[in-house]
Amino acid sequence: MAQLAHYQQALLFGDEQLELYGSIRTSAELDELNFGNACKFITSELAVSQNFGDLTQKNCTAVGKGVLTNGLNGAVQLYLQLVGAVITLTDATQGVPSMAQLIASIATPDFVTLSELLFWWLPAGFSIETNIYFQEQINSLERFVALRCMMLAVFLSALALCVLFMFEPLVYEMDMHVKRVRALLVMIPAEVAMSTASLRKALVSAL
Repeated sequence: MAQLAHYQQALLFGDEQLELYGSIRTSAELDELNFGNACKFITSELAVSQNFGDLTQKNCTAVGKGVLTNGLNGAVQLYLQLVGAVITLTDATQGVPSMAQLIASIATPDFVTLSELLFWWLPAGFSIETNIYFQEQINSLERFVALRCMMLAVFLSALALCVLFMFEPLVYEMDMHVKRVRALLVMIPAEVAMSTASLRKALVSAL
């Protein structure tokens, strides 16, 4: 039970050993679900669908004296407390309670609340919490993809500007230079150009 409680706290507040950052203050919906009124999210229809048994208490605000109105985290803490009481009772009877003790414990309001939380309301709340977590991850990935697309668009724009204003004028200048050299070679025979020192020097410098 202590380990389960530790995992619950780690999911909410983070834990370095488990490498969890915690969900508190990362999502308004999660904060409202865990610390606000969880009955805004958990419907009786969703709770009924979690188990094949008959749900006796279909009013979310009446479960555990309204514990879900204080958040899903409060319901989890109450559930852990009730389970701890059951474990203590079981240890006291050495795991073999009498029939009268068993019937008496089953008939208590705490056991009814434990059953309602275990089989219906907590699974429904965890299902909603999982969906919110999943949607948060999807939204985070969408923002990441949008950022990468923006970075790619900026890079391609910069590349196009470089080609248009730097590379293309350079290629044009090189092309004109080559054309001037070819025109000079066509007008002046190679033998004459190479035999004249000034022309040879001009050709070499042009190359």
